[in-house]
Amino acid sequence: MATKQYRLGDLLWWHCRADVLKEIAMIMGIDEVDTNTPGWFQHRTTASRNILNKMSEADKSELRKLGDKILEKGMPEEIQRK
Repeated sequence: MATKQYRLGDLLWWHCRADVLKEIAMIMGIDEVDTNTPGWFQHRTTASRNILNKMSEADKSELRKLGDKILEKGMPEEIQRK
């Protein structure tokens, strides 16, 4: 049976949401963005990719470890509520 794996972009969103929202704000050319800002979602993948492209392999490895932990222990309650 194949094990589910999480995409780095999803892990980034769950654990570094503020960073992704800052990047979206930069893309949109505005000071601040939240999930109620019209049009924010269409930039989420690009923002995540921009951040991941700037990350070191060590940082990406840490994200992967978080993904492994979620697979092992389940989704943390604070992430489930968001």
